[in-house]
Amino acid sequence: MIRFSAMVSLLLVLAALAGGQDIPIPKHRARQIADAAPDRPRVKPKKTRRVLIWNTPDHLLARDPHKGYCTPYGCQAMKTLGTKTGAYTPVAGNDVSLLLPESIRRFDAIILNNACGAWITPSDAAAEKLKALGDKQAVEAALRKSFTDWLTGGGGVVAYHYALGANRHWPQFHQMMGGAIAGHPWNEEIGIQVEEPSHPLVAAFGGKGFRLADEIFQYRPPWDRTKCRVLLSIDTDATNMRVKNYRLREDRDFALAWVRKVGKGRVFYTTMGHRTEIYWNPRMLRFYLDGIQFACGDLDAPADPRPADAAKPSRAPKPGPPAARQ
Repeated sequence: MIRFSAMVSLLLVLAALAGGQDIPIPKHRARQIADAAPDRPRVKPKKTRRVLIWNTPDHLLARDPHKGYCTPYGCQAMKTLGTKTGAYTPVAGNDVSLLLPESIRRFDAIILNNACGAWITPSDAAAEKLKALGDKQAVEAALRKSFTDWLTGGGGVVAYHYALGANRHWPQFHQMMGGAIAGHPWNEEIGIQVEEPSHPLVAAFGGKGFRLADEIFQYRPPWDRTKCRVLLSIDTDATNMRVKNYRLREDRDFALAWVRKVGKGRVFYTTMGHRTEIYWNPRMLRFYLDGIQFACGDLDAPADPRPADAAKPSRAPKPGPPAARQ
């Protein structure tokens, strides 16, 4: 593998970070996010952490269904969580140069901020910039290997909502993440059960089931409950199961968040992250931050599939009058 010198690597990083990643959101919304974010992390970082907030590359933005909507809010929220709590130093970027070995190793975790499309495939311009690695196909092969080696070697990924709709041409990506999206029947309030009330990564919800409105995905293989540890799932008895495009599962098992191990690395995923108000919801921001600390390796939490005799889930409250809903 071609190794870049330290100077060339630094120049690539600086060039990658020079893109327009700081998409502004209204100032009052930024203040809402800042006010809702926790004051401190759940645990003290074991060392200084650096986290990449990965956004949809520029050449794919035209087809990004979340551009100008939840993506800039998510980016703002993930930056705020790091700077306000001191849990990590956030770096926003979308240039594939950041995924090469000499650059990606600088990050403890990567947040897939609703990043969509075939972002592992370089644009023609990016391939030209990296032509020392070979043709465009060779560049993509190098990027795939670099990302996979980094994760399996001990990196961490936090992904939410549409992130599992990316890289459809790269099956290994979905195998590492633990699933692929299969439509979103719900865009309304649903009942959410906390599968394992004592699990450290659901502490934001006090170990209790709750209700939340968002666009909710279903998942298709390679998602498999026996290959991940499910944190949250739909409480079908407290949710409208007559929505359009609902794909019946005989097991009535609809995961909403999970963690898993990938070699020495860690993956945290949640379907929540479409509606902009999610990003100034204090409980959701705490949930995201705990997931980021887990991905960084600071917050220890079980990630093996849950044993069959584990504690029963904490069920969601039934829907009530609109004014009474949380």
